[in-house]
Amino acid sequence: MDSSLTSIMARDMDRLAALVRRFVRWQTPFSVVSALVPLMLVIVFAVDLLIGHPGIHRRAVTLWLALYLVATLLPLVLGRRYPLWAGLLVVAGMEAWSSYFLVFSDHSHAEINALLELPLVALYVAWFYPAAVAWAFIVLSMLRVSVTLIWHPELGTGIGSPVIMIGYALIIMLFCFEGARAVRRQLTAQANVDAMTSALNRRGLAEAGPRAVRLARRAGEPLSVAVVDFDDFKRVNDLGGHAAGDAALRESVSAWSAMLGMRGYLGRGRGFVVRLGGDEFALVGRLGAGELGSELNRLHDESPFNWSWGVVAVQPGEGLNEAIANADAELYRARRARRGDG
Repeated sequence: MDSSLTSIMARDMDRLAALVRRFVRWQTPFSVVSALVPLMLVIVFAVDLLIGHPGIHRRAVTLWLALYLVATLLPLVLGRRYPLWAGLLVVAGMEAWSSYFLVFSDHSHAEINALLELPLVALYVAWFYPAAVAWAFIVLSMLRVSVTLIWHPELGTGIGSPVIMIGYALIIMLFCFEGARAVRRQLTAQANVDAMTSALNRRGLAEAGPRAVRLARRAGEPLSVAVVDFDDFKRVNDLGGHAAGDAALRESVSAWSAMLGMRGYLGRGRGFVVRLGGDEFALVGRLGAGELGSELNRLHDESPFNWSWGVVAVQPGEGLNEAIANADAELYRARRARRGDG
């Protein structure tokens, strides 16, 4: 009997563990954080109900607690299907709630609760939303809180100056926002840049490529692609070790990047350099194919390393991947011609 009961309990525990694993796999960082933001207010309201304070409206607090509990559970239920617009809708609702309490509140406890959500919302929109959306949201939020001083000049009565309260809240909010944006930019750069050479990687190419094509077409400028491959790179490694090979790649990428005026992982300047793999690179520049070829020829003459290249102009309606393939074919034709193979 005991062994049978133990077996049933073990089976139930295995099923429970499997359900937990499925639940965890169903979540994304966005869904988890989207649940944590309203959960903070659920906890605040629950504490208000348990401890109480002068002037508390228990029915209203219970209603707000229920609404934010739904906002907490919804992202966890939808998991990876939880859309960005839903998260923005929830924080917009939190902003509306905050405005209501800042303008119509008759006790300082509710006003403090309303200000508590500001840094959370700032971190959330800064981390998960594009810069334009995040900045628009945070500027409107800061204006909203500032206008509160006009509608409710007695804000924070009994605690301190309303100007100081709002000022501190806005400073903390802006600090959290810009801190999250800085971390996001750093992680994005790390994900898009080859750590050894500082050239873009293929993911970086997917980010910067369409932007380069769009800018060139909008400005009516030519766009060219060169594929560069080192000649006998194995010999560099054999003679000086892998450190010498790494140095050769870094020095060459530095020269190509300077020639294109490359700035940042979005390929600002005249263009950018991409590491396609090993000792093969692509250069994308907003200049003619002839000019790009001449610049490469000049750098090749100044370089202690030997490499070959092929250059093509990006044709109207042509994608960068197709242009890179064409430049790669030009590279091998140029290499064969130099060796007298055709």
